[in-house]
Amino acid sequence: MQRRVAKLEVARPFRILVAEDDESFLDAIALLLEQDERFVVAGRASNGREAVALAEEVAPDAVVLDIEMPVLDGVEAARRLRAAAPQLPIVAVSGHDYEERVLEIREAGADDYVRKARLAEELPRALATLLETRRRSARSRS
Repeated sequence: MQRRVAKLEVARPFRILVAEDDESFLDAIALLLEQDERFVVAGRASNGREAVALAEEVAPDAVVLDIEMPVLDGVEAARRLRAAAPQLPIVAVSGHDYEERVLEIREAGADDYVRKARLAEELPRALATLLETRRRSARSRS
């Protein structure tokens, strides 16, 4: 009598690129994500230009993008990321709650927005929701 052993699918952690110009917030976001077994930080950028270049290099599963950054702000970086990878989940973060900037980054391609004051509660949930939805839709197509 032969037994069939069900093969358990162990999901690899989602690879996240984090772009934030404030080094202490960059460290905090990276630590928050690394403490959650669903995520691994695949790259860290200190401005939008670095984020766009690094995204091409490391092919992350998602990007966390500060709205206000030097060299290239988060709005333009989101626009470029979205043009290069239409399905790439992008979560914008900001210390401010300026409705016009939130609207700008959403129009540029961000899928969600989280205030920095609420990162610990909302960022992992936002990323997991976007990424699990994408993973499920990819499975249903295959």
